[in-house]
Amino acid sequence: MGAEARVLKYLRAKFEAMKAIKQTENGGGPQKYTKVFSSLAENASYMAAEFDGCADFVHREVTVCGEKAEFFMMDNLCDKLAFTEGVLKPVLEARAPLGTDSIEEKYIFLRDKVLSYIDQREVFDLEECSWLIMTGFACLMTEGMDRAIVFGLQSYKSRSITEPTGETVMRGSREGFVEQSRINVSMLRRRIKNTNFKVETFMLGTNSHTEVCLAYMKNIASVTVLDSVRTRLRSIDIDSVMASGYIQAYFEDSPSSIFPTVGVTERPDTVCGKLMEGRVALIVDGTPAVLLMPYLFNENFQNMDDYSVSHYYATFTRILKGISFVISVLLPGLYVAIGTFHQSLMPSQLLYTLSQAEEGTPFPIFVEALMMQIIYEILREAGLRAPKQIGSSLNIVGAFLIGQAAVTAGIIGAPMVIIVALTATTSLVAPTLYEPGVIMRFAFIFAAGFSGMYGLTLAAAFFVILAVSLSIYGVPYTSPIFPFSLQAQRDVIIRAPWSVLTRNRSKVQDMPGSGASGITG
Repeated sequence: MGAEARVLKYLRAKFEAMKAIKQTENGGGPQKYTKVFSSLAENASYMAAEFDGCADFVHREVTVCGEKAEFFMMDNLCDKLAFTEGVLKPVLEARAPLGTDSIEEKYIFLRDKVLSYIDQREVFDLEECSWLIMTGFACLMTEGMDRAIVFGLQSYKSRSITEPTGETVMRGSREGFVEQSRINVSMLRRRIKNTNFKVETFMLGTNSHTEVCLAYMKNIASVTVLDSVRTRLRSIDIDSVMASGYIQAYFEDSPSSIFPTVGVTERPDTVCGKLMEGRVALIVDGTPAVLLMPYLFNENFQNMDDYSVSHYYATFTRILKGISFVISVLLPGLYVAIGTFHQSLMPSQLLYTLSQAEEGTPFPIFVEALMMQIIYEILREAGLRAPKQIGSSLNIVGAFLIGQAAVTAGIIGAPMVIIVALTATTSLVAPTLYEPGVIMRFAFIFAAGFSGMYGLTLAAAFFVILAVSLSIYGVPYTSPIFPFSLQAQRDVIIRAPWSVLTRNRSKVQDMPGSGASGITG
């Protein structure tokens, strides 16, 4: 009974969330619901009208204990074998005991003695019946009864669990999230065998009714962050939610900022690690990309491999990622500034070599940098969108043939090709910062092209101030670097040994300057 009670509570919570959506559609006023009729013909007419034009809607009339009944379901959403063996066959073979004459007695016998499916319940509203049918339930209505019995027979076709292509690791799990939210939640539950791991369900989208799961650790997560996320979830007014990106902007405290303030991952182990630090996760049905909040700047340079290798090497790779990010955004602008305004900063031999390379080109260095960066972004986008069979070939052709041909024709200087190649390589070291890195790179090129090192310095100061001024759910975005915390540095720039990390593990709400203190437990 305990498991059945939890199932019923879960289903009721989901339908109540759907009711809230319908009330929003109705301007916040009360929403009228149609009770199940006692007449089977009226119920069948309602279902026929509700699913008119739905080619995948399936219904079948049967006779149960001498009374008419009818099943309703959606094709390919229900497990037909489970339906046949666990529901249809017992119903057709049922024989009411002697003395069972009334419809009510036959219904109770059918409900309590014949049908014993674990995910089974009674429904009294036709709207709830319709919604459950569209989520993979089979519905049984009988003549003379003003209620229906539904069975959870979901059998969705889903992609198998594979390693995320964008977050590969040398050591660790090879599992990645899939499109079904329930499977994703089960992967988290398998890793966190703790009753403090909680999952709340919300319904978003007035048309799509997409299931969104809020996951957190009750004894670790900040009550301030949780309340804020719940409030934003309930206030989202959107027609449909087909991916987590549809709602990501609703959880960013500064949507106009170029820096990512909501984390995105497809790895269950990453989500579990973040939950243990006080963060919350949003799992959206239909997409493997899970959202994490709050998300700090230093997390862009961390991955699961950092905790599987030696702490010396993990620290080295983190420093390497930081240097690579600085090179990817500053190098083209720095080359433009020095080559255009500050040639005296270069050694004489290097200046002579660069002058020879640029002497025969028709464009200034500033124009060359813009052209090559734009061409690279076009090639990258084409490689991402093209079919896999030709995507890799397209990148090779673009990188070698176009670059070599441009240098040979004297349109672009050879040093600029090297600069772009080095920029492209370093920008992939911290993939979560690629998008803001592109914007910053072009901003630095323009600033350097117009004002040299002075413009470059002002642009760098602008982006640093922008990052430092951000606050995510009351937590400073650049914490614990700005404001500084010596204790928290053991897992920021450096990665301390596990013997140190396991002592008084820092929570996100305890970061210096944070106003998100307090936990739910």
